[in-house]
Amino acid sequence: MCYYEEIHFVACGHKEKRLWKYCHFARNDPGHQCFGAWNIKRKWEQHETECENCAKHQQYRNTNELTRNLQPVYSVAGGR
Repeated sequence: MCYYEEIHFVACGHKEKRLWKYCHFARNDPGHQCFGAWNIKRKWEQHETECENCAKHQQYRNTNELTRNLQPVYSVAGGR
């Protein structure tokens, strides 16, 4: 059974599981497949940051707000 760590992001409320260590069978399998039970080795809380998915969404929203406020400027040749 492979070992995982569980991170609880307090800022956004999400939980994430990360692979910590492969088991013997997964290390020897070409696709690193493990057919055993999950074993959560460590649990910890992250207070300062959001999960990666929420951080990407926040960055996307901030970028769209900046581009939404831009006014297009067109130059017309010949004064029309």
